[in-house]
Amino acid sequence: MQQFWTGRVAQATAKYGENAPMAAVCCNACRTCVTTNILGVAMAGIAGSGYAAVRLARRLARRS
Repeated sequence: MQQFWTGRVAQATAKYGENAPMAAVCCNACRTCVTTNILGVAMAGIAGSGYAAVRLARRLARRS
């Protein structure tokens, strides 16, 4: 069992070791994408809050 497990770990290490430089390049290039995604999520949260406020105001206006 030990030999089988060690062999699998060695294969995985070799496989991902070859792609390690690409991962660093990708992470450095994606700062713009991450910033865009964060801004998109923040704007969606603001829009959702505004929608909830409008719904609450309409509900309170109907009660009056």
